[in-house]
Formats: sequence, C-alpha cells, structure tokens
Amino acid sequence: MILSTKPSTSERIVTAAMSLFLRYGYSRVTVDDIVRELVMSKKTIYNHFPNKSAILLSCIDSFVKTFRKQADVILGNAKLPLRERLNLYLRHIGLSFTNISQEFMQDIKRSEPEAWERLCSYRRDVLMHHLGGMMDEGVRIGYIRDDASRYLAILAYIGALEQLDDPDFVAQFPASFAQTVPGNAQDRADQLIKLLLHGLLTPAFWNDHAAVRSLI
Repeated sequence: MILSTKPSTSERIVTAAMSLFLRYGYSRVTVDDIVRELVMSKKTIYNHFPNKSAILLSCIDSFVKTFRKQADVILGNAKLPLRERLNLYLRHIGLSFTNISQEFMQDIKRSEPEAWERLCSYRRDVLMHHLGGMMDEGVRIGYIRDDASRYLAILAYIGALEQLDDPDFVAQFPASFAQTVPGNAQDRADQLIKLLLHGLLTPAFWNDHAAVRSLI
C-alpha cells in the first residue's frame, strides 16, 4: 500500500503564504494575494486560519519544524567527526535563513510582535539545544575547554545573532560600523562562530590541520 504524500490544504496555504511573505514582504501581502496564488476560495483559507497573523505563526512553526528535523539528521550522524558536523550545521543555518532578509525581520517585528517573539524564542531554544550538545561532545574529546566559558559562548552567539538580525539595533551605530555587518544570515553566523571558537578551542583542535582548513 502506497501512502499519499499530497500536502494538506493547510500545508499548501502555509507554503504559498511563506513564499509570498518572503518575496514581497509580510505587510504587503494580503489574504487575497494568497487566494490568487493558490487559486483557492477565501472561504477555504478562513476555514483553516482566522486571519493573516495566524497564517504567519503557522509559517514560523513549519519553518522551525523543518529546520530542527534536518539539523537533527546532521548532528545525529555519528559517522562524521565533530568538526564536519559543525560545518554542516552552520551551513544548514545559513541555507535555511538565506531567504529571510533583514527587511522581513523588521517588518514582522513592527507589525506582528507575537510572531517576532515566537521566532526569537524558537531560535534560542533550538540553538541552545544543538550547540550545547556539540560543546559537550567537544569537551569529551578534548577540543573545547572544560569550563563555564562554553556556556557563555553559546549565550553570546545567540544574543549576537538576535541583535544583528534586528535592523533597529544595528542602526544605533555609526554607518562605518553598520556597513561591516554582513547582510546575509549565513555570513553573520559564520563570522560569529569563528570569533567564538578561536577563544574556546584547545591546541588539540588547531593541531588538526583538517579542522583548521575547514574553519578558516
């Protein structure tokens, strides 16, 4: 017996809405736009979601669910060494967020604070879970110092990502500073993790030439 993989109506709505939100900006997209994109009646959409805000929240839930599932596959691959899993995970972060612009983040922060807080909360929880596990493994194999600084590093990394994704925060600084912040989420994540790792890793890690080549 072959099980159908056809997406449900609510999944189709979420997929189409997220594509439109990222392409044109959340505030510029209306439910009528989603109706036209799907060639679906407005009544059908409202049978599944009470309003556009609820659709956005479901978009965020779906995005995080997919991100977490793919990340768990990467980090659960015991055949790969820690350094390779770290590289794949960071690449996964970048690819997952590559279409999410600062303008989109600013838009939902100002127009949908509940959605903004949910996205930030999800990111904190997911990154703490994944990075915490990798840090602990790094301590066990001697790549990372066994002290409390690794937990501070995780907090600093997550906090920095949140702040740099917030255009209002970046705008507080002189243009010469703000212009150096990478516009791409992947580049921001890569630069931050490199800054943190240089202060956390032991000589055992840097003596591994493959690790040096993969991170620098």
